[in-house]
Amino acid sequence: MNRPHWIVPLALIWITSLFLHLAWEMWQVPFYEGMASASHAAAIWVCTKATFGDANIALTAYLTAALSVRSLHWIRAPSSKPLFFYLLAGLLITILFEYMATEILGRWQYNEQMPTLPLFGTGLLPLAQWVVVPLVSLYASRLMYFGMRPMRNYAPSGQQSL
Repeated sequence: MNRPHWIVPLALIWITSLFLHLAWEMWQVPFYEGMASASHAAAIWVCTKATFGDANIALTAYLTAALSVRSLHWIRAPSSKPLFFYLLAGLLITILFEYMATEILGRWQYNEQMPTLPLFGTGLLPLAQWVVVPLVSLYASRLMYFGMRPMRNYAPSGQQSL
C-alpha cells in the first residue's frame, strides 16, 4: 500500500487557507480604522501580510489537531476530536493575536462598525473567520486530496467520514 506523503495535507491546508483568508481579509477591510480610505496598494499590502499570518496559524492549528490524534493524515476522516482542536487552536491564537495587536502593540484598530467581544475586545469578524475559513479549507483540501471518490472509503476502521 502506498503511504501518502506527509507534506501533502500540510501543503493543501496552507495553500487553501492562503487563498480563502486573502478573500476574507479583503472583505473585512471596511471594519478596520483607516483601511477604507487607504490607497489600494496599501490595503492590499496589509491584507497580504495578514493573510500569510493566517495561513501559518491554519497550519499550526492543523498540526495541533494532528497531535491530538497522532496523524498528519487526519484529514482523511476528520472526527470530532481533531476538528475540535483544529478550530480551538485557530480561535485561541486569533484571540491572542487580535488582543495583542489592538490593545498592546497598536498595530491596527477596529472602527465602530466592528462588533467585538466584551471581555477581550476581539472583533467578531476575525473570530467568524476562524470558524468559516478553516472548515471550508478543510473540505476543499479533502476534495483536492481525494477527488470526488466517496470519503468513507478512506476512513480507518472505527471512524466515520463526514
